[in-house]
Amino acid sequence: MDRVAFRMRRSRNSLPFRISLVFLLSTLLIEGVLFLLLYHTLLGERVTEEVHRLESRAESHANVLAMNFSEETIGHVATMESETDTKVAITDPTHDLLQTSRSFPQVLVDTVETKRRTGPFDDTTVLEDDWENEPYLSVRTPITDDLNTRYGYVYMFLPTEIIHGISHRLQLRFLYITAIALVTTVLTFILLSRLISKPIQSLKQATENVLTNPDNLQLPTNRVDEIGELARSIEAMSVELARLRRERHQFLSDLSHEIKTPLTYLRGYAEIASKESTPEPLRNQSIQTILDESRSLTELVENAFQLAQLDENTFLLHREEVSVTTFCEDLRRMLDTMFRMTTIRFAASPNIEQADITLTLDRHRMLQVFRSIAHNAIQHSEATHVSLHSTTSDAYLVLTITDDGKGIPEEDLPHIFDRLYRVEKSRSRQTGGSGLGLAIAKQIVTRHGGTLTVSSDTTGTSFTVALPLGKKTPLQ
Repeated sequence: MDRVAFRMRRSRNSLPFRISLVFLLSTLLIEGVLFLLLYHTLLGERVTEEVHRLESRAESHANVLAMNFSEETIGHVATMESETDTKVAITDPTHDLLQTSRSFPQVLVDTVETKRRTGPFDDTTVLEDDWENEPYLSVRTPITDDLNTRYGYVYMFLPTEIIHGISHRLQLRFLYITAIALVTTVLTFILLSRLISKPIQSLKQATENVLTNPDNLQLPTNRVDEIGELARSIEAMSVELARLRRERHQFLSDLSHEIKTPLTYLRGYAEIASKESTPEPLRNQSIQTILDESRSLTELVENAFQLAQLDENTFLLHREEVSVTTFCEDLRRMLDTMFRMTTIRFAASPNIEQADITLTLDRHRMLQVFRSIAHNAIQHSEATHVSLHSTTSDAYLVLTITDDGKGIPEEDLPHIFDRLYRVEKSRSRQTGGSGLGLAIAKQIVTRHGGTLTVSSDTTGTSFTVALPLGKKTPLQ
């Protein structure tokens, strides 16, 4: 019973059922309003038409009787009306009955007796038009000649069962239309279940399998309607999710390798330094190696933490308005200090024409970007000369760091901003680096509304940073 009740609730909550129910209620509402309008309009017109017909026949008989008010003429009029649906009664001026048509019921005799005091008496008068509650419609016309001589009155009656018959037929037609609407709704429900419910069920099943079995998705992507668009969106989402899962797995694998290596060094050299038999020079060297590896591990953890903040939009930029000349001077001074400790020659060639140009940025983070680029040149480029070129356009400050090193292989160039990607696949201790610096630099520049691009060949490598100037720098 619980399973049956659950299926019934599920069916009532389904989209096709709701659409069909709305369709049915809308159809019945429209039919009801139209029926009431047609019902009252048609019956009202029919009643008016019948009353006018009674008036016309009563006036016709009154004219004939006014020209010859005799028993023969009275009998002739009564005989004519005996062959129709209507009834006629002819009275004298005091409303006493002179002649009636055949099968004249007692109720009409009582009506004549009741309506004899109802005026006016000089014109045709509608005595009864309440077809819903009375058995007959009735009118009265005076019999008067050209000399205004009053001979009597003509009473005409029409049974209201005719109007009731019309009303009954209209009600039956409405019931037929309602039955057709119900059948149409059932067919609509079945059709919608096939056209909408089944694709939606398949989409639901597919979304449930996105995490567990994304490679075997079966979606109606060949449809050209909204369901097809939704299916294609889910398929694209599944592909992107699979890519993110692969990248996450690769990132975690690479990160664990990067953390495991310095930890191994730390443990090994700590064991060497802790032995009493270790010579003093070897102990000092071990302690120095432990310090170096701890700094490397700390930098790796900090970079990973920064990437997590960037992914979760919790990476804060402390922006300030800085003149272009001041920022370029700070940058030159930082790079000069970095390259002074190496054999690489560094030169800066600024090309800033306007001294009052400003940009809004996080100075510390932006210097971190160029520190990562310079560190990459020092560690991996094998360059002898590095230059910094700065210039401004209408909207951007463009900064380019160029080295004359061995360059980056063409197949590696599109991936150097990927996390933990290394051109040196060996990951040897001599090459150093965690592979996170350029990935972080790329996102920092993007958060500033700028771009970071790279070009390289066998003659060297160039990193170009473009930052928006003035008020065009977006605040995030």
